[in-house]
Amino acid sequence: MRGILVLVLCGFVYPLFGVVEIGEKSPELCWKSIESQEICVKDLQSRVAVLVYSTGWCPGCQDEIAELSRRYSEIKHTAVALVSLSAEGFKHGEPVTEEFLKAWQKKYQIPFVVAASPNNAGKDFFKPPYYIPATVILDKAGVVRFKKVDASVDEIFKEVKLLAKP
Repeated sequence: MRGILVLVLCGFVYPLFGVVEIGEKSPELCWKSIESQEICVKDLQSRVAVLVYSTGWCPGCQDEIAELSRRYSEIKHTAVALVSLSAEGFKHGEPVTEEFLKAWQKKYQIPFVVAASPNNAGKDFFKPPYYIPATVILDKAGVVRFKKVDASVDEIFKEVKLLAKP
């Protein structure tokens, strides 16, 4: 009897700790931009939102953000909102500060939104361990349509172009 009770309770409690899966609506998340403005998922609706979770110290993150910045012109005229979300600065464990965000944007000539996602790094979308770079793409209604760790820019842009079609 006790085992059945545990199973029933797990069935109710487990979903509370689950991550948002493809096909599910994104939770209402908010971040602080480089200009200390709040950017929320609801503000990105009506556009395809590309959320790129990274850190300043991660070599893969640096490569991905550099390529996204170089190739941004390929998608900038579509209905897309690309957001670089940093969880840590240039050193492991270093907090994300306004100075870091400005340096990150300048170093990689980032032409899209740069914001802090301290202690998040996509935890709402990915199960542990939380590897980076991690990309989540939301459709115009805020529904998760793509999520992947270490996605290529080609994969990201392909999905964006499909979702941004009128």
